[in-house]
Amino acid sequence: MAKFLSIYVKNTGLTAGVRLINADQITTVAQTAATTTVITLGQAGASFDQVTLTHTSTGTTPSVRDAINAALTAVPGGQVVAVDLPEGISCTAIALA
Repeated sequence: MAKFLSIYVKNTGLTAGVRLINADQITTVAQTAATTTVITLGQAGASFDQVTLTHTSTGTTPSVRDAINAALTAVPGGQVVAVDLPEGISCTAIALA
């Protein structure tokens, strides 16, 4: 059974609302800037997709990266797990590249 991360995107555009990311496909999670976290999807030997989260702040501890990693390890397969972003931080955009 697949496991999905649920991330709420708070904005007024087309990306607003809950977005699901297949946790089984995640290979890395990196905080690339103060307001950007990149989730890389794919398997060795295959092309990689990247999901870029734009958020209001890095926070301190935990960071958005830490919150995503915590959600990845929270519940075994077959579940949708909500990413609990640090206090005061919201995801404002999500893009797949």
